[in-house]
Amino acid sequence: MPSLAARFIASTVLIFSLSACAAAPRPVPSAGPGRAVETLQSEVSLSVKSAAGSMGGRGYLIFKSPDRFHLAVLSPLGFTLMDLFVSGDVITCLIPSKQAAYQGRASDLPDRNALRGWGMMRWVVDTPRAEEGTGPGTREYLAADGRKELLSYDDRGLLVCKSNEDGDRVAYAEYHDRNGVAFPHTIEMSDRQGNTVKIVFDEPEVNQPVEESVLVPALEGVEVRPLTEFRGL
Repeated sequence: MPSLAARFIASTVLIFSLSACAAAPRPVPSAGPGRAVETLQSEVSLSVKSAAGSMGGRGYLIFKSPDRFHLAVLSPLGFTLMDLFVSGDVITCLIPSKQAAYQGRASDLPDRNALRGWGMMRWVVDTPRAEEGTGPGTREYLAADGRKELLSYDDRGLLVCKSNEDGDRVAYAEYHDRNGVAFPHTIEMSDRQGNTVKIVFDEPEVNQPVEESVLVPALEGVEVRPLTEFRGL
């Protein structure tokens, strides 16, 4: 069975075929570990490297804990090419230009289907805090699904990387103070095959109100097809 990282990388390759954009560095954070990320809204750029080559894209990501998010995939001119919604196990891919949507449960998809990778977004965003009073170092952590993870913290108690039994690894860099929350400017994920996905956040808004409507696909007048029929843009 493909690892979480392999699925996420495959899904990113499937969805993003645009030009990547760079983001400027941000000031050093003043916030340490503390409040968790409950909501996130940000422009993002992604770059993917694999044996097949490299590609990138940009979009706008909205996340609401514990497992809901909306990713708008944008063209170079800023038009929405696709809206991807995830709510628990349900995935919806909305293609505005075709007035078509693909909807279904991730658990119904084959293990190697790229879209299953987006179900791991919760794992990527989940950054368990170091216990108060503990210093830098690596600790073992038991995830909600029962898997063992290794978590590495810096001297401020901020998570710098974590890995699991499948060989997936996520690195967090350039933390900044966002509404009193220490949030990374970049997240880079890799699998045991050496494939990588790098997410760069541009001026993320953390723990700000999120309208319920932006997390729900507007399907009125749209032809809804089974998710298993989705073949990309």
